[in-house]
Amino acid sequence: MYNFLVTAAKGAWDLDAYEYDRSRFLEYTAESIKARFAKLTTEVVEQLKSFPTLFTYEGTDESVRVGYIRRIRERGRSILIEYDFDKTVAPFDFTRLGPLKIRLDIADWEMSRTHWAVKDEDLFEILASANLVDDSFVGADHPPGRVEAMRFKVALSFPGERRDYVAAVAAEVKKRLGQGAVFYDKDFTAQLARPNLDTLLQRIYLNNSDLVVVFLCSDYERKQWCGLEWRAIRTIIKNKNDRAIMFMRFDGADVSGSMSIDGYVDLGEHTPLQAARMIVERVRLNEMPRSDT
Repeated sequence: MYNFLVTAAKGAWDLDAYEYDRSRFLEYTAESIKARFAKLTTEVVEQLKSFPTLFTYEGTDESVRVGYIRRIRERGRSILIEYDFDKTVAPFDFTRLGPLKIRLDIADWEMSRTHWAVKDEDLFEILASANLVDDSFVGADHPPGRVEAMRFKVALSFPGERRDYVAAVAAEVKKRLGQGAVFYDKDFTAQLARPNLDTLLQRIYLNNSDLVVVFLCSDYERKQWCGLEWRAIRTIIKNKNDRAIMFMRFDGADVSGSMSIDGYVDLGEHTPLQAARMIVERVRLNEMPRSDT
C-alpha cells in the first residue's frame, strides 16, 4: 500500500507540514480501504505512517517526491501531517508516472483535486520497473517501511548464537504473515545502524508488537542486548498482558525474571517449521474476539 497526496498549494511540499481538510481524506480510495482507515485510531495512524508516500501537485507540471509521513494529528475538521522525503530517491517529473498510472491506481481526474488517497499497490515495485528507484527498494528482503512507525504482528527476541534456527523460523512466519508483519533484526540492518538503538528496540518490543516471541537459553541470559529487550518483555508481563508473550526454549537455563511455572515450547522437540506454525497459531488466536465469560 502507499499514500497518494495531491495539493494545489504551490510550494506546499517545500515545507515540513501540511493540512488536509478532513473531507478530502480517503477520496479516490477503494471502499474496503476506506472502511479500514476512516477512523484514525492509534493503530491506523501507525499503519499510514509505515506506508511509502507519493507527494504530488495538481496538474502534471510539478515534480514528484517520495517519502514517509512521520506524524498525523486530527485538528477538528482537518488533518495535519508532518513528513520526510527519502533522500535516496531524487525528485522526478510527473510525466514519468504517465505509463504507470493504471498500475498505481491513479485516475486522470485525480490530478485536478487536492486529496489524500490510500492505494493498494506496491509503490516501490512499480517505481523500480520504471527505473525511478533502484533494485534495493524491492525484493523479499526489503523492509516495507520505517521500523519505528511499523506495527508488527510478531517480534523475535533471541541471542545471536541461535540465529540459524531463528532465521529459519522467521522465514516461515513471514511466508504466512507477510514481510511487514515480523520484526527480525536482519531485515532492518540499515535502519538499526543508529545511535540510541536501545530506546528504539524497547519501543518495538513494548509498544509496536502484538506478540513477542522470546527464545530463552543460556546465551540469552548473558547477552547484553537480550537483557535490554528482556526489560521491555518483563514490563509486558508486569502489565499482565500474557497474550502478548510466547516463550520458546533451547535449553533449561535459568533466565532472571522467568519462572518455573511459565509455559514454553521446547525447541529440542520441534523443527523451525513447526515452531513457525505455532507462532502463527498464537497470532491467529490472539486476533480472535475475546470472550468476557
